[in-house]
Amino acid sequence: MTWRRIAPVLSPVSTRALVSGAGAVLGLHRASRDSARAVLMRQYDAMDALLTDTGTSALGLLLRKLLPAGSTIALPAYACIDLTTVAVGAGVQVRLYDIDPATLSPDIDSVRDVIRRGVDAIVVAHLYGYPADVRSVQNLAAEHGIPVIEDAAQGSGGTLNGALLGSLAETSILSFGRGKGTTAGSGGAVLVRSPTLAEWTGELRSSLQPNSRGAAAVLSLAGQKLLARPWLYSIPASIPALKLGEMVYHAPRAPRAMTVGSIAVLMHTLMISVHETAGRRARGREILAAVRSARDATPVRSIAGGESGYLRLAFLDSSGSRQARPALGALRGYPVTLDQHAELRPLLHPREQAGAGSRYLRDRLFTIPTHARVDQSHAAEIAGWLTEKSLDPRLIPAVS
Repeated sequence: MTWRRIAPVLSPVSTRALVSGAGAVLGLHRASRDSARAVLMRQYDAMDALLTDTGTSALGLLLRKLLPAGSTIALPAYACIDLTTVAVGAGVQVRLYDIDPATLSPDIDSVRDVIRRGVDAIVVAHLYGYPADVRSVQNLAAEHGIPVIEDAAQGSGGTLNGALLGSLAETSILSFGRGKGTTAGSGGAVLVRSPTLAEWTGELRSSLQPNSRGAAAVLSLAGQKLLARPWLYSIPASIPALKLGEMVYHAPRAPRAMTVGSIAVLMHTLMISVHETAGRRARGREILAAVRSARDATPVRSIAGGESGYLRLAFLDSSGSRQARPALGALRGYPVTLDQHAELRPLLHPREQAGAGSRYLRDRLFTIPTHARVDQSHAAEIAGWLTEKSLDPRLIPAVS
């Protein structure tokens, strides 16, 4: 085991934020839910913000509001496994549309086709901070009266035509988990931009209750702050039970409100989110130069008018022979497409399967860390890994 290892993702949190979170948990001061809502509404141009225990809960609440049970939603075929949890919890059926590997944005022809096959709502998810073409999907969906939900759990400060990811659709969701660009240790938000939906979130706010004060989330963040240093991260990374970096299915649970501890932390991390995004972009640009010089690597580009927030820098392995380098935080993307999740298969309409673009991403996408712990020496090591000569797959003996 190497004692020097870079965490794949790291959400910045200050000592002051942790102290504030602990104080709220202990009841030493009051965490202002209304103040957190006001900041989110201003940053994301929303009429209301409903704070929830997770981003998954936020999306599930929206689906149950917009659709009756048994309805059909369109999901990206290549995405986080939490979308499976949401679909199972909402009791909906699922159709899949494809993702363009070059941009991580919806394949618009595939979206047009999934609408033709019949759906009642479409979820558009931003991946790794790269903007998804929400506007084009909305234009297609509007012709058929289909609502579009923007999943900005991984938006991480990215923008599209100057608008922050998470502010593009009538309804959108955010996540403040430990691996997101802005963290509260846990939590999420529903953002709405119509009077009718704002009335709904206002009514729901009084009925959602937290199941704790949030001590576990604050302690977990404190542990992350300590152990995310490269010479210490190997300790949690070596414990299989923690399943760090793995894609794990979590069964649906009843949505709750965000805890007071997480709200107190969030008020601090929201204040530094712009600065942190700028830092990730600067490090991303530095590493991107090495990606472009690698013979077998094609960087994922943002769509026209978009700028990535670089939750992670993404590239495609054109040779098909590159190996991950966990010590550098350089990992493959999601190992399976949504149709390969056993929990989602019963919800899929007949013959629904991932398209060629999503399968290509499953097999060829790599992502690289850009967070604040990636210093110049780490960036140089990542550049060295990128420019290593890859073995031509045609030279690999066939296995009989």
